[in-house]
Amino acid sequence: MFPFNVNLATFGRHETFSLRYSWLTKGFQAVQKNSKIFSDDHATIELGVGKNMVNAIKFWLRAAAIISEEKGDISTTELGNLLLAENGFAPYLEDEATIWLIHWQIATNAELATAWFWFFNCFHKVEFSSDETKKAISQFVIEKLDGKHSDKTVQQEIVLLLRMYAPLKISKGNSVDEILDAPLLKTYENP
Repeated sequence: MFPFNVNLATFGRHETFSLRYSWLTKGFQAVQKNSKIFSDDHATIELGVGKNMVNAIKFWLRAAAIISEEKGDISTTELGNLLLAENGFAPYLEDEATIWLIHWQIATNAELATAWFWFFNCFHKVEFSSDETKKAISQFVIEKLDGKHSDKTVQQEIVLLLRMYAPLKISKGNSVDEILDAPLLKTYENP
């Protein structure tokens, strides 16, 4: 038996967008003002992003346990309020401990962030290649999840996951968005 409901395992709900620094705070504040923001026709204007990014923001807020959704009703969580409310501990995610807490929330969220759960809790390799990781998660999906998920989506999930954590070489060709892409990403100078 697996430690979560395998029927609720999901892949690709982030619309292939990695978590970005401003999204948790921006999404949290939007939910505080309008709990139906993610189904609102003006969500793209309110959040200042495209329709797919609106869905990605909602996914990352849920995966990080900043908001919850029960039968279509969205509300902020106690954790979200403690961290991101007006007088919260870390509304701009500046504290490294907050980043680790966000990582932990995502990596232990087996049903919403299944690939992250698998990678940090089941894939026990110190060194690995992207291809090796893709092959291993595909095997996991076949064996533990009865192959119920598209292999292409699962493969894309690993690409995004590794991109969120792997060091990014900074070069003159990188845009600011690429360099500051995700709070879980470490950057380093190109020697």
